[in-house]
Amino acid sequence: MGDSKRWSAADFAAVAWVALHVYASVQSFRHGLYQTYTGRTWVLLTIWLLGLLVLDAWLSAGRPGLLRFAKWYWAFSAALAAGVLFTVLLDLTLDWALVIGVLCSLVTPLNQLLAFAWLLFDEWAGLRGSARYGVEWSAILLFCLVHFIYFAWLHRRAERKQNR
Repeated sequence: MGDSKRWSAADFAAVAWVALHVYASVQSFRHGLYQTYTGRTWVLLTIWLLGLLVLDAWLSAGRPGLLRFAKWYWAFSAALAAGVLFTVLLDLTLDWALVIGVLCSLVTPLNQLLAFAWLLFDEWAGLRGSARYGVEWSAILLFCLVHFIYFAWLHRRAERKQNR
């Protein structure tokens, strides 16, 4: 947190964001099993997405250490999305990987992004069947990769600024 022992508003905001993220992830996973998203779930996911955009903007002025963490967080999320896309495209059944993937997905944005991808590609675009899964996970992977590239650029910029 901060250098002093007192918590700042940013510290509270960070803890609140983590709590919101985990709660939204668990709710998205729960409702995503059978695509039973409710109005309350969509409100929660909208708040989460707006919070993510605010967090992205706020972190743009962050220190190199924080940006390095954000960069590798999105790299891990992208790798997990690529793993899911790989298993979907090759129609693999890996029980041990499924358990590990579900546990890891609760700390990454994959469940929330899967809900938005379902809304976009299933409900609005009308894609059905196995083609939808490949498209959904490709979009999620793209979203994570764009975030990784963004934070890698911010991290490099912050390191250059710090070394001047």
